[in-house]
Amino acid sequence: MTHCIERVEQSEVKILRDLCMTTFRATFEEGEYSDEDFNRYFNEAYAVEQLEEELVNKNSFTYFYKEDNKIIGYFKLNVHDAQTEIMGDDYLELQRIYFLPQAQGSGKGKNVFDFAVTKAKKLNKSKLWLGVWEHNAQAYRFYLKQGLTVTGEHQFYTGSIIDTDLIMEKDL
Repeated sequence: MTHCIERVEQSEVKILRDLCMTTFRATFEEGEYSDEDFNRYFNEAYAVEQLEEELVNKNSFTYFYKEDNKIIGYFKLNVHDAQTEIMGDDYLELQRIYFLPQAQGSGKGKNVFDFAVTKAKKLNKSKLWLGVWEHNAQAYRFYLKQGLTVTGEHQFYTGSIIDTDLIMEKDL
């Protein structure tokens, strides 16, 4: 299978929104979230207007991950004021790494991580950071393997549920 990473175009915002909602729900449906929590989150974070703003923000880059020309995942990179936490100009944030459940594994996360590191270096960033849900042991172990370390935490809201994300970073 051949893979490629392509920047999401504004004209693809509805495809992106559907993928965002599908992958987020699949990732967190085993948790304590109600349909109301999911819908509230989707209406805020994944509203078409919100996604369009992100797609035109010069400090934010959203990509589709494709295999054999089929979109199977997406991720987002942020610098400067587009970061979800004020980390400074030396940082690139890797945000929203999601794949369809049937497409997870087989090195795709590593491909995304390597892409993010390359992009960070091209943008003259010396650090990469991300937030990972404290209960996502698989992702946490993966990020440790990539050389990230926990440097803090922040709150993440999904409707009425407040979760803790571990902030992890790596010097490049």
